[in-house]
Amino acid sequence: MDEDFFNNDIIERFEQMLESKERLYFETDEFYEIIVYYLDVCDYPYAKKAILYALEIHPYSTEIKVKKLEYLLAVGQLKEAYYLIEELKEVETTDVDYLICIAQYWSLKEDSKRAIQYYEKALELEEEKEFIYNCIGNEYLNLNDVFNALDSFKKSLELDLDDDFAFYSCIHCYEELHLREECLEFVQEYIEKSPYSDMAWTELGKQYWKIKDYENALRAYDFAVIINSKSIYSHNQKAACLEKLEDYEEAINVYQEILEFDDTAAYTYLNIGNCYLKLNKPIKALNSFHQAIHEDPQLDIAWEKASDLYESIGNYEEALYYLNRALELEEFKLDFLKKRTHLYIKLNRLEEAANEYLQIVKIEPTVFNNWLGLNEILIILGQYQKATETIQNGLNYFNRAEFYYQLSVCYLFLGEDRKAKNAFKTANKMNPELQLEMFQKYPVLEKTNKFSLKKILKRKK
Repeated sequence: MDEDFFNNDIIERFEQMLESKERLYFETDEFYEIIVYYLDVCDYPYAKKAILYALEIHPYSTEIKVKKLEYLLAVGQLKEAYYLIEELKEVETTDVDYLICIAQYWSLKEDSKRAIQYYEKALELEEEKEFIYNCIGNEYLNLNDVFNALDSFKKSLELDLDDDFAFYSCIHCYEELHLREECLEFVQEYIEKSPYSDMAWTELGKQYWKIKDYENALRAYDFAVIINSKSIYSHNQKAACLEKLEDYEEAINVYQEILEFDDTAAYTYLNIGNCYLKLNKPIKALNSFHQAIHEDPQLDIAWEKASDLYESIGNYEEALYYLNRALELEEFKLDFLKKRTHLYIKLNRLEEAANEYLQIVKIEPTVFNNWLGLNEILIILGQYQKATETIQNGLNYFNRAEFYYQLSVCYLFLGEDRKAKNAFKTANKMNPELQLEMFQKYPVLEKTNKFSLKKILKRKK
């Protein structure tokens, strides 16, 4: 909508009248313009005021009544809309706006077939048909008739190549129909007609990306960037293609181009850091992650990436610091909690690791390894009674031999030999192949059972 429309003198005069509580006279066409304005900007309270005042001055104007009908449909007052449709049907059967309103009424009543009938009647009278074809396309989608929807959107696009809605609706239809090659051909044909459309070149890149043809995707995004040099999306996708082609140096160059005009550069620095990691340049990667944190301290993934990098070089204390900062932003993010648990273990802070595991199994009780890790830490800490309780809880989710082996260990240290032997027999019956691993991990099991680690090793040979 152009600036003149928004700064219309008639609109200003109407609003001044409402503020001063005066009563000014407006012609029918002036009221029409006022109402259209408020409907277009979705200011329904003012649209209602304009309609009521217009009908006071021009009570028999069918043009104003049709606009009232549009308003009623926009605010969902379908019962009132129906009565007005009936009132106008004798005089407005050749009015395009009226026919479109009836079509919209039936669309809102979820009767798409009847809506299409009225849209088609409107087509016969309207010279600018693009909007109506798009509406018909939407109704066919409501009917799950994607082929006819595609046909309607194509007709709209033929009339107006710059109709973004019709273009993307065609793409949607092709994807719904799983016609990938045809979709690719459609975009290529569109580009032949409109070679300077960055929208089309970007979509071509997307289509090639979906079939993992990264070289052609890169060429498409190259053109999109040439046409629209400030498109952050196209630049990002171009760099992503370069990453897929393992040209990380060039990907970094593209990301650095984005920094020149991107006001929210944190993710760009994050991507640059990832590229440096793949180039085995950890110091530069770390600098980039720090830049990302500087740009957006609320970006939890940047803190996580820095933590991962510190962990990879064995600086666990620093890794823990950065991961804690990430967890301040995403307190219950499971991946972060699991990483922190492993850092606690590496730092030999086992009490904290156990507490973390307790939190993890509450959030994610249906993952076997969560329980296994928790039991393991509690056994190492010598908290055998607590370990038996967590093992019993874990058995509610997983009836696994590993738990019974661990349970046997706990009972042995608690001096409950009978329970220990029963647990061991159950474990051995469920999975005797685990004996070797369990004897090596828990030597106490071999000492207190008739089975021998040496015999098992001989048997394995």
